[in-house]
Amino acid sequence: MILLIVAGILGALLAGAVASLAFPFVSRIAMSVRAVDYPGGRRSQDEAIPRMGGIAIAAGIAAGATMSRLLLSPQWFWNITTSELWALALGTTLVFIIGALEDVIGVSAIQRFLVQVAAAMSVVSAGLSFDRLYLPHWGEVELGVWGTLLTVSWIVGVTNAINLLDGLDGLAGGVAAIIATSLLIFACIQQNALAVIMMSAILGACLGFLRYNWAPAKIYMGDSGSLTLGFLLAVISMHSSIKGAAAVAILVPLLALGLPVIDTLLVMAVRFVEKPQGSLVRRFARMFQADRNHVHHLLARTAPGRKHIVVVIYCVAASFCMMALVVAVSRSAVLGVALVVVEVAVVFLMRNMGVQPKALALSLDQRREVRERFLTGKDKEVELKYAQRR
Repeated sequence: MILLIVAGILGALLAGAVASLAFPFVSRIAMSVRAVDYPGGRRSQDEAIPRMGGIAIAAGIAAGATMSRLLLSPQWFWNITTSELWALALGTTLVFIIGALEDVIGVSAIQRFLVQVAAAMSVVSAGLSFDRLYLPHWGEVELGVWGTLLTVSWIVGVTNAINLLDGLDGLAGGVAAIIATSLLIFACIQQNALAVIMMSAILGACLGFLRYNWAPAKIYMGDSGSLTLGFLLAVISMHSSIKGAAAVAILVPLLALGLPVIDTLLVMAVRFVEKPQGSLVRRFARMFQADRNHVHHLLARTAPGRKHIVVVIYCVAASFCMMALVVAVSRSAVLGVALVVVEVAVVFLMRNMGVQPKALALSLDQRREVRERFLTGKDKEVELKYAQRR
C-alpha cells in the first residue's frame, strides 16, 4: 500500500512538472497553427490567448502515469487486462485527436460525437461497462444491452460535461483536480493500481497547468485538454466503481462528478423546453448547442469577480466529492440516492441565483425603454413591439 502511494505521489510530481514546463513549447505551437482565442463572442478576455493547452496536460498525464507504472510490480495489476489498457489508450488518443482538430481547424458537433462514441465503445468492447445496477429495495438488476447504452452515455456525457465547464480561467482544470483527488482517495482504499496511477497523473497535470491557466490565463486547455480530462475521469471513475461494491457502482462517480454532470443535464433540459413551438428535431438539436447558460456563466451575474466564482465552484465540487467518499466508505445505496437528490437541489439553486439578476436586469431595461419612448412620443411603437413578443 505504501509503495502504491509513493508511486502515485512521484507520478503526480512528474506530471505537474511536465505540464508546467511544456507551456512555452505548447504556446509556440498554438500560435504557429493559429489555435488562438480572440476577444469577443463567448470569450471575455482582453487579448488573444493560445489554446491547445491540452498538449501540456496530455504530456504530463502520460509522463506521470508511465513513471508510476514502472515503479510498481505486475502483481499490482492483477485485476486489469491487457485489452482494458489498450482500449483506454486508444479511446484517450481518439478523444485527444478530435479535440486537437477542434482547437486548430474546427470540427462539427456530429463528428465530435461520433468519435466520442467510438472511443467509448472501445472501452465497452474491452469489458469495462456497467452490467449490473443495484436498486434500493430491489437488489441487483442485470442491465444486459442497456448496460452498454448506459456506459456509452456516461462516458460521452462526462467527457462533454468537463468540456462545457471550461468557461472561466482555472475552472475546468481546478474542478478536474478536485474530482481526481477524491477518486484517488477512493482508489487507494480499494488498492486499485490503475485508478491510483491515472488519478495521480491527472491531479499533477492539472495543478501544473493551472500555473498558467489561473486568472489572468496565459493559455487555455482547449478541447484537446477538456475532452481528454473528461474521458479519463469518466472511464477511470467507472473502472473504480465496477471493481468495488455493487451497491454503489454508479453512485460514487455520479456524486463525485455531480457538479458538471447535473449542470449539463439541467442546461440541456432548459434548451429543450424554452421554445416549445419548435419541432422535436430542432428542440433536440438545440440541446447540444453552445451558450452561456451554464452555472459559471449564470453566477457571473451575482459574484463580484471571476476568481470568486471559481472559488465558490471549487468549494461546491469539493463538497460533492466528499459526499461521494462518504457513500464509498459506507457502501449505502440509500444514502447515495439521497445525496444525489441533494446535489441536484444545490446545482438548481446555484443556477437560480444567476437567473434572477438576469431577469431583473431585463425587466429594468424593458421598463427604461418604455419610459424613454413614452417621453419621446413613441409609446405606440413599443406597445406593438412587446405585443409581438408575447
